[in-house]
Amino acid sequence: MKASGLRNAHGSFGALVYLSIFGFLAASALVVCFFYKPGIFWSKTVLNQTPSPTLHLYHNQKSVLIFSKTNGFRHHSIEPAIAAITKECVSNGWEVFATEDAAFIDSTHLRNFKVVIFLSTTGEILNNQQKTAFENYIENGGGFAGIHSASDTEHDWPWYGSLLGTFFRDHTFLPHIPEAELITENIAHPINRGLPRQWRKADEWYNFQQNVRGKPGFQVLLSLNENSYRSVWRKMNGDHPISWTHELHRGRMFYTALGHNVQTYSDPNALRHIMGGIRWAGQLP
Repeated sequence: MKASGLRNAHGSFGALVYLSIFGFLAASALVVCFFYKPGIFWSKTVLNQTPSPTLHLYHNQKSVLIFSKTNGFRHHSIEPAIAAITKECVSNGWEVFATEDAAFIDSTHLRNFKVVIFLSTTGEILNNQQKTAFENYIENGGGFAGIHSASDTEHDWPWYGSLLGTFFRDHTFLPHIPEAELITENIAHPINRGLPRQWRKADEWYNFQQNVRGKPGFQVLLSLNENSYRSVWRKMNGDHPISWTHELHRGRMFYTALGHNVQTYSDPNALRHIMGGIRWAGQLP
């Protein structure tokens, strides 16, 4: 009886060890998936949207489209961002329309707008016809402004990857939203007008699959001082652009990784940077 009891005890202990190891590995996998690829547990099927009514409001050639559809992680900052950007657009005399209906991404509707903003979009948000319409819009002189997780959108659309120059890889974790020092590059660029050369902000800082610096047609606007914040993930090896432009054909692209948290849209420097990018991309007065 004693030997049998000892064997049972050892068996129970071994099972407990195996269960503990399995639980730890499973939990680690969940954490990695959550932070390395936000939205992996929220992915949905892209639907073919029904046609939307044609817009008749935009006649002054100073119109802005805010598009904030998500098929992945949805940021709580989207609604405050729409409100803040709309307020700034109106104060500049620009008409603005906000939607999550991808049926507006077609040739009929896009020609009403000087610039399209992908505001913290995630996942697959357009069908093939809409992608073609958007490509034609940009290559024929349209403007694009991508904010924050616009770089975690449409990973399997090669043209979009070429437009952005890279895609999201992962972001800061432990801590999640650290304060970091931003470096304003090319202080004379219109988008950077009025920004300090160095400034500080807390955000969810993105790492990217590739570094856009040096790519033809790209110009870095902001970068991070990687020594100014902590994160358990590897960073960008000391050269860490977080905002840039891309001119291709007749179109213009502006991207900024700022914008995870609501506070971004009341931060004077961050909002000046975002609105400067929208103005430049749309060639707005």
